[in-house]
This record gives sequence, C-alpha cells and structure tokens, in this order.
Amino acid sequence: MKRLLIIALAAAACSRPGPNAPAEYRPADGSFSASLPGGWKVDDSLGETRKAAFFGPPSGPGAWTEMIRVSLYPATTPQAYRATRPGLPTPLQETAAGGAKALEFLSNSEFRDPHAGVKKLSSRVVMLPTAQGLFVLEHAWPDGAPASREAFAGLLSTFKPKSP
Repeated sequence: MKRLLIIALAAAACSRPGPNAPAEYRPADGSFSASLPGGWKVDDSLGETRKAAFFGPPSGPGAWTEMIRVSLYPATTPQAYRATRPGLPTPLQETAAGGAKALEFLSNSEFRDPHAGVKKLSSRVVMLPTAQGLFVLEHAWPDGAPASREAFAGLLSTFKPKSP
C-alpha cells in the first residue's frame, strides 16, 4: 500500500492538469464517474486496482501535497481491506458515497520520500461495496496539515459506479 502511494505521489509531477472548475470525470474503462475538484491534476493511468488519482490543491501553502485515489477491488470486503492498512485505523463508521451507503475509517501511515526522507500521512478512506466489487476512495494529506475536505466531499457526493 505504501509503495502504491509513493508511486502515485511521484506520478503527480507527470499528471495532466484538471479542469478549472469541477467537471465530470470518467476513466477510460468507464468504471465510475465523479466530479473533480477544480484545478486538481489527474493521473488516470490504470493499475491492477487503481482507476484514477487526483492531486492538489492547485494553490496555497499545501499546493500539490494531497491525493485522492479511486481504486476497485473485485473480491474484497470492507473488513478485509481495512485489515491491510498500516498504523492504527479508527473504527468503521457509516457514511455515504454518491448517495449509497458506505463505510469509512481514518488512518495514519509513513512512506519514504527519496527527496525528503520519511513523511507521515493522514488518510480518510471510504469503502463502497458495489456489484463490481469494493470501491475504495482515499484522501491522503501530510500529517498535521489542513486537508481540502471540500474536494473529497465533492467527489464523494457525486461518485457514481458503473451500473451492472
């Protein structure tokens, strides 16, 4: 998991710019749609589970330090996914994504940045079981820094998995 985050953060520099205002985003495989935060960069190179990653915010003291990742795990449960997380995740709480019932937890982790040493991250993880599998929507930011909560809330409220 840490390795994926390191790769994703490194890819931010190569990502294409997002729209200036929130706009609907749909990956090439059509697995979901959601509104992007305005100006955030998109890395939509698909991985085994990764569908897209968004990097931002585009300005301010924390510019380009946050990531929102959308992943899909075809054969995983929320409890099994949560058990794979490093650190001490908080208990599962009910929430919503795209108007559907979801579960969330918070966690902290560390990763080694080759340029800046060990970095600590805070994450909010929302898990949405669907007919396709378990969508995991994660917002990660530097530990102790303010997070762009509106950006993740906007993505969560507009998230729509592909219909079966």
